[in-house]
Amino acid sequence: MVESGIEDRASRRDGRTKRRARARLAAVGLGVALSAAACLPSLAGPGLTNPPGPPPPPAPGVSAALTYAAAQLGKPYCYAGAGPSCFDCSGLTMRAWGAGGIVLPHFSGAQFSMFRRVPMSQLLPGDLVFPPDPNQHVGLYIGSGLLIHATTPGDVVRVATLGEIGITLAVRPQ
Repeated sequence: MVESGIEDRASRRDGRTKRRARARLAAVGLGVALSAAACLPSLAGPGLTNPPGPPPPPAPGVSAALTYAAAQLGKPYCYAGAGPSCFDCSGLTMRAWGAGGIVLPHFSGAQFSMFRRVPMSQLLPGDLVFPPDPNQHVGLYIGSGLLIHATTPGDVVRVATLGEIGITLAVRPQ
């Protein structure tokens, strides 16, 4: 009878352990699925979710976002980097606008899809700027045809011209 009680407790414990393991695996699977979904080009393609319209006014935190980005100049690029020692493109804009009070995801395509498009002729400092495929890159417009961005391994956070990067799209965080 003692052996039977011990076996019953061990069996219940094994069942709880298996249920917990399945729940953890399901949570990890959901996280992977959501991460993969964020990377699908069809979810963030130009014109699909944010047609151009009258541009909104600059967000109140634009000065803090620009100050943060400028303070990162010279720091190295690193894949999936979001600071403080290295950045990728969307990590830099995510942290810059975070300093300005706006929460952004860590994916350029998702950042593009969050806000209304702004015509290139109406850019203001603080706008997020993108190449024709916004899933590929993002930078922070600083004015006078320039942006701050993190580009590729071996490079650093730096200032570049819009033309150098092939920027054709923009949104204004609000």
